[in-house]
Amino acid sequence: MVFLSREEAGAKLASEVRDQGLTFDLCCGIPRGGVIVGSVVAQELGLPFGVLLIRKIRADANRELAVGALGYAGDGSFATILSPESAHEPREHLDAEIGFEKERLVLYAELFERYIPQTWERGARVLVVDDGIATGATMIAAADVVASMGCVPTVGTPVVDKEVMRQLAERGYRVVAVHAAEWLMAVGQFYQDFHEVTDREALCWANRAFRPRRIR
Repeated sequence: MVFLSREEAGAKLASEVRDQGLTFDLCCGIPRGGVIVGSVVAQELGLPFGVLLIRKIRADANRELAVGALGYAGDGSFATILSPESAHEPREHLDAEIGFEKERLVLYAELFERYIPQTWERGARVLVVDDGIATGATMIAAADVVASMGCVPTVGTPVVDKEVMRQLAERGYRVVAVHAAEWLMAVGQFYQDFHEVTDREALCWANRAFRPRRIR
């Protein structure tokens, strides 16, 4: 399966959610491509939309390995999740990594401030959307952060690697996907148009779906 664009992928994901009879209190997109897909899903399903800012906390010796995640939880607060693997990391590295990623999140939070949920209602059903899931590191981090805030995350994506889908399920996260691929090397291979999304474009799509609402 190949999607024409993120917009088409979002429409197909919305149909999949509808076909499964699922309901949500909020749809959140992960910048930048996930904001386009999530915006379309939110508009199609009539859901409030928000932007979920996530940064991975990376291992010292292997920058491709995530040992935790940092999420912007609104109101200037952060949610920090550390995996069991983080116990093998030097404390100095973790402190420096968390500090650096917090600075990155603050800058991004200023850009997307209007679209970031400022409070989170315990038990709220949140559909967390990205434009594709290859390694799963970002989405696992995102779902963990949403769960840490007392909400119930469901992963939504047009395309996901089957093994990663299994890993998410093992962590207790439901995955709604249009297509599960046997071997997903790069998300872009499932799109005809997979251009790099700019901050300006992501902001435009966030604005299309945005309806002011405090999730509290």
